Amino acid sequence: MQAKVMTFSAAIILLAIVALIPTLQLPSAEEVSTFIGPRLWPLCLLIALLGLGSFLLLTTWRSRHPKIDEEEESPSEEADGKADTLAHSLAATRHWWLMLGTVAYTVLMQGIGFLLATIVFTFFCTVLLGARHWGAILATIVVAVVLIQGVFSYLLGIPLP
Repeated sequence: MQAKVMTFSAAIILLAIVALIPTLQLPSAEEVSTFIGPRLWPLCLLIALLGLGSFLLLTTWRSRHPKIDEEEESPSEEADGKADTLAHSLAATRHWWLMLGTVAYTVLMQGIGFLLATIVFTFFCTVLLGARHWGAILATIVVAVVLIQGVFSYLLGIPLP
């Protein structure tokens, strides 16, 4: 299992390094009329990808050898039964629901507008990720709307449709 994780993290690091070259060729804030240039966001993501991929590779490499004090746990039949139950639960398919919600969000933006679609999408994701208290759900929606309005309209100067 660790070989797969190490291969994955090495591939992520390689992808980030390869994508860094065209990203550095994008215009910076000085070359365009906006406050934040088109290079900033991809560059931030690639730096985060490099850092997190390196961290994953390092932690996987360090945990390669089991410690002497720790005993290996043998899988029991009870754990196998729980794994079957988990495989059919919402938690096991949550990523598919999130992808479906993202597609629906994209379609909704054209029908009801960016801000209303964002409210619906934020509500869907908040409930999907496990929030059940209405105060937390409403707070998440309000913060998302304020951040989106603030970032796009005021910081970037991009009017919302």
